Amino acid sequence: MTDVRSRVQAYVRGFADPRITVAGLLWLGVLTVWGTLAQANPAVGLHGATQRFFHSWLFRGPFGIWLPGMMGSCAVLSVHLLASMFTRLRGRSVGLWITHLGLLLMMAGALLTRHFARETVIVLAEGERTAVSVSETEWELAVIRPLPDGAREVTAHPWERLAAGGRIGLPGGLGELVIERVDRSVDTAGLPRRPAPEDVRSAPVPADPRRALAGVVVRVGGDRIALIGEGDALALGPPVGADPASVYVQLRRARYPLPFAIRLLDFEKAFHPNTRVPRSFRSRVEVIDNGRTREVVISMNRPLMYGAVALYQSSYAEAPDGREISVLAVSENHVRPAPYLATALMALGMAAHYLRPRRSST
Repeated sequence: MTDVRSRVQAYVRGFADPRITVAGLLWLGVLTVWGTLAQANPAVGLHGATQRFFHSWLFRGPFGIWLPGMMGSCAVLSVHLLASMFTRLRGRSVGLWITHLGLLLMMAGALLTRHFARETVIVLAEGERTAVSVSETEWELAVIRPLPDGAREVTAHPWERLAAGGRIGLPGGLGELVIERVDRSVDTAGLPRRPAPEDVRSAPVPADPRRALAGVVVRVGGDRIALIGEGDALALGPPVGADPASVYVQLRRARYPLPFAIRLLDFEKAFHPNTRVPRSFRSRVEVIDNGRTREVVISMNRPLMYGAVALYQSSYAEAPDGREISVLAVSENHVRPAPYLATALMALGMAAHYLRPRRSST
């Protein structure tokens, strides 16, 4: 037993070697530069570089060699910090312990952000209002039921719960919808607007998954229907009021509710002199929260913060009718305070260590 304990202690001391700290920090720097340069490659793009270098535990590098990604590197450095705290820091100053706790919190914040933060978008033309944001990479199968008062009841089935053989009950006594096939990415080349199920072909997911269109083949009664992402909804049942059907089924990008509603009042953009290169653009919006309204300006360096939700000015476009369209990036991150708290802890720890009274040698 003593032998095993000694070996474990030797391994822990070995993993606390300061050279691991230096190597780990250098590798994080290499990943940052490598990932930033990869974004400029059209075949990789921003999303592809983020997924490969910053959101991965391991990725395949040159010559097929597996290398640690940002998540894997942060996990290794976290274990290294723990080993250091219980070996090299034993008996050392409280300030060093606080500094290392701050570093651990920084690593933990990065890992938690990767797994629990959500990135979505809002696309609004001037005058439009919404209370949901839309994912660019995730999908859902929505069952939409028009109500007599003009409202709509929506039941969304997340993509990860869709599988061949699955059954979804339909409201209004219309029976059930049977899922026959699920494709994360569909080859749309040559497909008509309403493709037959046998015409749907799988395709590799692009390097930028935002460009992928999902597809499902479903059966309702004796009919087999193919639904391609963001295409026409499948209308079922008798009319309801002015609505031509009582139930609709649609494959669409996943929607997520916001804690408030937002209306785009005006979009403004400015260009560099004698060019069409944007210098700045901003959105003047109305935020509706529990019946209260307020006007807010969202610009390139001025996001709208609301608890764990942040709205950033991302891009813009123009609608066919001439109205300007604002594209807002939405980040929902419940661990956003972690980096700030970690930085404060590290600053406090270093101050406690370097400003502590020194014992006189005389």
